[in-house]
Amino acid sequence: MHVDQALQRLQATEAQHLPLQTLKTDDTFQPREARMVPFKDQARVERRSEEHIGTMRLALEAAVSIQLEPVLVAEVDGVLFVVDGHHRLNAYKRAKRETIPARVYPMDQQRAVLVSKLVNCTDRALEMHSEQKLDAAWQYLAAVTRQGTHGLPKGESCKTVAGRFGIGHGSVHRMLKKMPKVNPRDWQSDALDSGTGFPRWRKVREAGSDWQQDLSEMDMDQITQHEAEQLAKKIGALMEKATPEAWRRAVEMLGAESRLEAVNEDMQDFDSATAESSDF
Repeated sequence: MHVDQALQRLQATEAQHLPLQTLKTDDTFQPREARMVPFKDQARVERRSEEHIGTMRLALEAAVSIQLEPVLVAEVDGVLFVVDGHHRLNAYKRAKRETIPARVYPMDQQRAVLVSKLVNCTDRALEMHSEQKLDAAWQYLAAVTRQGTHGLPKGESCKTVAGRFGIGHGSVHRMLKKMPKVNPRDWQSDALDSGTGFPRWRKVREAGSDWQQDLSEMDMDQITQHEAEQLAKKIGALMEKATPEAWRRAVEMLGAESRLEAVNEDMQDFDSATAESSDF
């Protein structure tokens, strides 16, 4: 069964009210991978996500009769996994509801992974970031072309894939050209999609940078990189609140201070004295 057919059958099933505790979530079926989002956009994406959940929670708390659109659930080996509606699920939990409307359809894990990527890319109240859409399309292409060893399925083209995932058809063409050269064994596990086992598109496109590791496993250079990434995220959030001109001036001011400190003899004497005192 093609992924489109699986999604259509899932969407066509009759909604039922299920206890919240019977539904499971897993990163495998969550295409909104935060690490795909550039640092400058992460704070905004997180804020919009929280606002979206908060708005739905208020609606649910307004009256017991109010229900949101049913979540979509894949029954994989007898376990119910949410493949569409993670924000809605969180809203129901925060509103302290006991049940949630859901549509359920059985499918294998691979098909459920692809369904989750496809359904989350179009007609969303909370649109996915463009990098998340690109990665979803890349993972879909890897699956349907058997990691670049086969052509697109009958009836599929760069244009149709671009349309279903909401990306440019030029991006699809570049992905198909790049894919046969990608070997998953050449990548660290943290660079792989947890559902497909294939490297993330952004990491393939920007080959050469490492994924974050646990701090306990990092050397000093990796720790510095980790700190720099966290700082870049915070700077990105600040940039949203400033005009381009204000941001440019702020950078110039910091640069000027840094240059002055480099030739400040008083500060150099202080740093030297404190360094010496630390030896005792």
